This record gives sequence, C-alpha cells and structure tokens, in this order.
Amino acid sequence: MMWAKMTVFVLTIVSVKFIFKYINDSGDKIIDSMKELTEFTEYLRVYSCHMKMSIHEIYLQYDFKSNEIKKVCEKMIHELEDKKSRKDYLEAINNILMTPDDFNRYFVDIVDFYGSTYSDILDKKLLYTVNEMENSMKKYEMSNSEKKNLNNRISLLMGCLTAVILI
Repeated sequence: MMWAKMTVFVLTIVSVKFIFKYINDSGDKIIDSMKELTEFTEYLRVYSCHMKMSIHEIYLQYDFKSNEIKKVCEKMIHELEDKKSRKDYLEAINNILMTPDDFNRYFVDIVDFYGSTYSDILDKKLLYTVNEMENSMKKYEMSNSEKKNLNNRISLLMGCLTAVILI
C-alpha cells in the first residue's frame, strides 16, 4: 500500500512539472519566432540594399525555418502592395506568432518605409529596425527567463502540495 502512495506522489509531481514545462516551452517558441523575424529583417536589409533584389526575390530565396514566419512575411508583401491598415497587419502578426506588441510594431514599421527604391536611407532604417527588434527580444528573453525560473520553483511546490492533498 505504501508503494502505491509513493507512486501516486511521484506521478503527481511529474505531471505538474510537465504542465509547467509546456508553459515554459511556449515562451521559448515565441523567442525563436522573434529571432527568425530579426534574421529575416537583416536578410532583407542586405539583399534589398546591397544586392538590389526585389522583395519577391528575397522572399523566395530566404530559407524559412517556420511556416508561421513565412505566413507573416508573405502577408508583409501583400501589405506592401495593398497598403492596407497597419493595425490589421499588427493584429495578424500577434495572432499568428503571439510575439510582444513592441517587437511587432518595429517589424510592421518596415511596411511604412520599405519602397521600390534602394538607398542608404532604407539601409539605415532597416538596420535601426533590426537593432530595435533585437533590443525588444533581449528584454523579452530576460523576462521569459525569470518567468521560467519562477515556474520551475512553483511547479515543484504545486506538485508536492497536490500529491500531499491527494494522498
């Protein structure tokens, strides 16, 4: 009978730990999305300003790691062509990637100043956008790391408390 209680105790702790691990993994996925968007923006800067490629060529040539980022960039091309509401595009990014709003705003700014001309000004604006996106990403990484540490501690305590209550 004692081994059954111990088994329930351990399984409860492990189950609660996995629930919190899932919560922590969602933050890591958001960080990965932010990194890839930043990499795409840098790629866009280099290939549009220095290599004089069009946005369509860049989109086709870029090796996307995630389908969500590919959707966001494809939607960006449509936004450049249609010049629709910037707010709608911002909401679409948030719904697809769930990245922080300040990070999304920097990426959406590309739609405002990206044009068909290739110049030093575009290069500087895209470089500024990449830097701001990286700064926003670092802030999110720090808060996510703190949240993960707290969740790990809470998961152990919650697991033990739940197991004690069940037994």
